[in-house]
Amino acid sequence: MPSKSKQNKGKGRMSGQVDYVALSRDLVDAVESGVYIVQYKKFVYVNPFFAKLTGYSREELIGTRSLKLVLPQDRPSVRKKATRNLKSRLGSRPYEYRFIKKNGEIMWVMERVSPIGYMGQEATLGSFVDITERKRLEEALAHSEKTYRTILERMYDSYYEVDLAGNFTFVNDSVCRNLGYSSEEMVGQSYRFTTPPDDIKPLFIAFNQVFNTGIPNIGFAHGILRKDGSIILVESSISVRENEQGEIIGFRSVSRDITERKRLEEALVRSEERYRTILEQMQDSYYEVDLAGNYTFISESAGHSLGYSREELIGKNYRISVFEEDVKSIFAAFNEVYRTGKPNKGFAYRIRHKDGSIIFSEVSVDLKKNDQGVVTGFKCVNRDITERKKLEQKLVEMATHDFLTGLPNRVLLLDRFNIAVALAHRNKARLAAMSLDLDDFKTINDTFGHDAGDQVLKAISTRLTGIIRASDTVARVGGDEFILLMLETKHMEDATAIAQKIRDSFTEPFSIDGHQLHLTTSIGIAVYPEDAEDMETLIKKSDAMMYYSKGHGGNQFRFFSDGDIRVSEDHKSAPRI
Repeated sequence: MPSKSKQNKGKGRMSGQVDYVALSRDLVDAVESGVYIVQYKKFVYVNPFFAKLTGYSREELIGTRSLKLVLPQDRPSVRKKATRNLKSRLGSRPYEYRFIKKNGEIMWVMERVSPIGYMGQEATLGSFVDITERKRLEEALAHSEKTYRTILERMYDSYYEVDLAGNFTFVNDSVCRNLGYSSEEMVGQSYRFTTPPDDIKPLFIAFNQVFNTGIPNIGFAHGILRKDGSIILVESSISVRENEQGEIIGFRSVSRDITERKRLEEALVRSEERYRTILEQMQDSYYEVDLAGNYTFISESAGHSLGYSREELIGKNYRISVFEEDVKSIFAAFNEVYRTGKPNKGFAYRIRHKDGSIIFSEVSVDLKKNDQGVVTGFKCVNRDITERKKLEQKLVEMATHDFLTGLPNRVLLLDRFNIAVALAHRNKARLAAMSLDLDDFKTINDTFGHDAGDQVLKAISTRLTGIIRASDTVARVGGDEFILLMLETKHMEDATAIAQKIRDSFTEPFSIDGHQLHLTTSIGIAVYPEDAEDMETLIKKSDAMMYYSKGHGGNQFRFFSDGDIRVSEDHKSAPRI
């Protein structure tokens, strides 16, 4: 009879030792990379994730030729690279190719292969990861870069990039046209060879200030030396260029030739009479103020735009015509021009007309100097942009609000949701999304017409707006569908109370064209973050519960939360007319 130690010897491998073969198989089965073994050009093993990525079952793959799943155009390259890696015996270099999934979709993969022994014979071990999304992003990036390069090459303004040493690394066609150099002559050269000697130091200081502060320099005027020796005056905007790590690697600049503009400005200064005549005839308003902000000159159009005569305004302070809330900002703009000596182009502010109405204006401010070069005040060109502002506001309203009810649309709802989520995350609070749909609204349109239906939707919008809290948002997202976004919903009872309040509000009939219409609504509710953390999913779940409510009699509300479904009572359906 064997000894006790010999009896336990056979069991030791199971109870005290590790089965490394089984462990290795378990580990390979668990990794989230496609892993396979090929012998004689056919799969003899694939892990579960391989099957998941490709859509084939493991049974379908075993015995299949490995190259059959490679896109035909890529097969020669894959065969060549795999063979080279297997022969090198120095470790596999990754290579990329396109894989045909079972459903016919093309998947980009990055693969490594190496030789192994399997079941006593030579075999190939391969592993790959899905890089389809990376490839898509690379192609999109290349397309985007090509698009922007095309724009830069065709734009009228000059655009160039320099490294930290001030050497040109890129110039567009406009730079070459304006300066008379080819791009090959400029790239690699220092900005100094196109800069007049007197402007080298100011330009260096401007670049250095942008480097130290990271703040772009807008509207910096300086000279440019052309190939033929002539000098043109340009106005440049300078900003930093950063690499992917956020490190500053150079600068980019957009420049506009203002030589002709400056020539005209100097001509106007030399001829005061001609200068005044042009000012009186131009459509834009022109005025001058002293350093205290008192009007010293006003063009005819300036006085007309304000509703005052020139006599009423001369000697008065500019504050008489500036909207109170804009006084500080316009003072700061004038002060900046005085401090830097640089004109301020296109500063927007509001003017109060003599009759009390508000006008939106855009003013360009420059210094006014006497013959000795001493600053005595400011010169201002003012343009009425009220109609433009109204149009901009109208476009914003059209883009973010429902045209019928004036309620926010899905675009504005998403914007407010993103803000609300940030606050909720910071305050560890909840949000609730309610999907509302009128029960049998089609009956209204079919019976009374779409005009009556529109009146109903407007009346409902007004009623809902009167019910919700000031911090909440109700949006119309289509037809008779509304979504209510409730901020900082600390307890489910808060959402329940609002939903009940909305349902109760529908007990009062809607008076439309002399008819008393009795309507009901079905409501679905989903809660952030328990039910979803993005708006699309949250609304999809609240919609699901809304349709569930509608399908179970209507005139009720339900929560999405599993095991915590609240159902309102008295859910009689159908509008009663």
